[in-house]
Amino acid sequence: MKFRILSTILVIAVTLGFAGYGQGFPLGLLPAPPANGEPISVYVWTDTSVVNVGDEIVIHLQVSRPGFVYLFDLQPDGLVRLIFPNAYSPNNYVTSSSYDLPDGPYSLTVTPPAGIEEFLVFACDAPLPIPISSAQDPFPIYAMDATEAINQLVTLFGSLEQVPTWGMGWHAIQIVGGEPTKPENEEITLPPPPPHPPFNGKPAHAWYMEGDSWRMGIPESGWYWYFDINARWHLCLVVE
Repeated sequence: MKFRILSTILVIAVTLGFAGYGQGFPLGLLPAPPANGEPISVYVWTDTSVVNVGDEIVIHLQVSRPGFVYLFDLQPDGLVRLIFPNAYSPNNYVTSSSYDLPDGPYSLTVTPPAGIEEFLVFACDAPLPIPISSAQDPFPIYAMDATEAINQLVTLFGSLEQVPTWGMGWHAIQIVGGEPTKPENEEITLPPPPPHPPFNGKPAHAWYMEGDSWRMGIPESGWYWYFDINARWHLCLVVE
């Protein structure tokens, strides 16, 4: 998918403590909600556990009471994206017990690579200071891998004066099909990467060089720089 909407999800590990979990849970970590309040119950699922490249899917959410909902996605290539809220649906305060995504003028279309996809839904009583995406990148990269995502979330919760009551759930699907494998002897010639952008970026935004000018967004093919929510630049590559 162009924005890699369907891809495996990160795991939240907060400084409130976590316990080992032997099977199934992403990265083998099972975060523990605060002991001073009953957590919100939240669930995520899809209509089928096996999907084909090109399928459009609906992600179902269920929460036990109104709360702020965040849906993360860990891609097969390791990148972690925030699917909800997004540029098309920025209001993530869910009041109904059942909620379906997409909930706006967008779709969730399965794209390569094939593999196991996992989604993590997180609901809490208070909003989290996570930047909302832009129209140029509606489903932004939250972290370059699951470990970085966990570290960012640990830092985020550690910065809160009061940890909200929260709950979480997760779901996995398998993606089958994909683009034909390229011949092993095919060579790809890449241009040299662009220099580091000479300015401070905006969190969850990407920039690339077009001629001698910097442009915001992700190119169809080539190098680009991504600025994460911790004010760090990452050099990335898109190959068509």
